Amino acid sequence: MGGAETCVVVSSDLSHYLEYGMAQRRDQATAEAIVGLQGERLDGQCACGHRAIAGLLKVARARGLRGETLQLSNSADAGGSRDRVVGYGAFAFGELA
Repeated sequence: MGGAETCVVVSSDLSHYLEYGMAQRRDQATAEAIVGLQGERLDGQCACGHRAIAGLLKVARARGLRGETLQLSNSADAGGSRDRVVGYGAFAFGELA
């Protein structure tokens, strides 16, 4: 990982098959952990790719990066059922200004 030209992408769904309101609450807590660079707060209930996310957060913390939530939504927001949704989030990390 060199300089500003480096882009690392980690992809994972967030919560799975929860009711809409519960999924929103869980995904918000997950987003707060991600932006706060707190990978130790993540588990398989938060995101199926929690280990990859935690690894990225460890590197981001070591490099003094800051996290930002770009988007947080779920499958119901895209027109799916509210009974069992899948959560999605987009986050970016950069150097502290």
